Amino acid sequence: MRPKVTRRRKLIGYQVSDDKPPTTESSTDYIWVRDSLTFEDVVNEAANASRIALDTEFHREKTYWPKLALLQLQFGTNIYLVDPLEINVAPLAKALESDATFVMHAAAQDLEVLERACGTVPNDLFDTQIAAGFVGMTTPSLSSLVERYTGVRLPKGDRLTDWLERPLKSNQREYAANDVRYLFEVHDRLLADLNQMNREDWAIAECQRMRERMKPNVAPELAWTRIKEARHLRGKARCVAALIAEWRENAAHSRDVPVRFVLSDLALVGIAQRAPRSTSELKSVRGFDGRYLKDTNGTEIIELVEKGLTLPQDQLVTLDADDSPQLDKNLRAAVTLVSAWISQVAKDESLDPALLATRSDITDFLRDSPNSRLATGWRSEIVGEPIKALVEGRAALAFEKTGLVLERRRNPDSQNKAPFNP
Repeated sequence: MRPKVTRRRKLIGYQVSDDKPPTTESSTDYIWVRDSLTFEDVVNEAANASRIALDTEFHREKTYWPKLALLQLQFGTNIYLVDPLEINVAPLAKALESDATFVMHAAAQDLEVLERACGTVPNDLFDTQIAAGFVGMTTPSLSSLVERYTGVRLPKGDRLTDWLERPLKSNQREYAANDVRYLFEVHDRLLADLNQMNREDWAIAECQRMRERMKPNVAPELAWTRIKEARHLRGKARCVAALIAEWRENAAHSRDVPVRFVLSDLALVGIAQRAPRSTSELKSVRGFDGRYLKDTNGTEIIELVEKGLTLPQDQLVTLDADDSPQLDKNLRAAVTLVSAWISQVAKDESLDPALLATRSDITDFLRDSPNSRLATGWRSEIVGEPIKALVEGRAALAFEKTGLVLERRRNPDSQNKAPFNP
């Protein structure tokens, strides 16, 4: 009969306490999981837990997909460090899809990693960084939240740590355990603050929104839109850039390397601008490194240049259809003014300004985008409706000693409008 993980065994030489839960002091009070049978037990118990603290360590500097290097879990009184280099962590999906609340910090990239490794993400998510934004903190680090709510000052980690290294050093293991050790206490304190401000529903809704709108992989044919310089190109040059960016994305995907390993942005835009017709011309493009020819002789790129230059007019229009520089130019002043007012609102309401609205959110709202975050939910109540009144002329912005304020216009339908002359 295999041992139950709840007996807190001594595993691979790390002493584990038999009679006390993890303390707030530095310790080795965690269970290192590196075999499938033990992990199966962990998952089965986790699936019945009411809440689970979770974090991941991963690398993606040399790969297209993030490579999971360590999985940290806490539920009940146990902390588990799971080694995904030794076992398949896909069975964790059973716990992820349970009714447990997963408490995480700055979970966006972790969700991408979990989706890749387990095929799913937590059914119920509470992100402590998002929640903190509703009680007046601006994208706080986990260490700052832990110190604020528990008084514990976590040791700084080395951002260059190689989490794929084995065996992990004791300070690496302790750092990883600390990433989940205090999440429950932070969760409890944040919920208390949110309840006091009547914002728990807002925070929960925002966490679920992030979960549901987890950033999808960009379609290869739209990869060019992520390159600022490519968006500034016009006509056939943009077509060439779009085709090469699509090819680069697919090549990086199939080789599992970062897109910059296939071709740099600088080289891609340079090729689109200069339209080389031969390998020798290709090599002379600024930013093009001969190493890029390691996996291709260059003919693929030359063929894409030719294709882009000969695309029919209707396809050129299709590529340009989503471009609206004049609209952006006309909106620029309005977006800047509204941004300043929203910063004031965020300060007055003890909200993280970036959580309340970004410049992109404001632009989408002023464009009447159907997916605007300011058009629904708590954002609509706080800033969406007031901005709508401003755009419709029912309100105006004014300066006061306390900052920008939005005021109702006394006679918005007046026809006797004239510029202000001091």
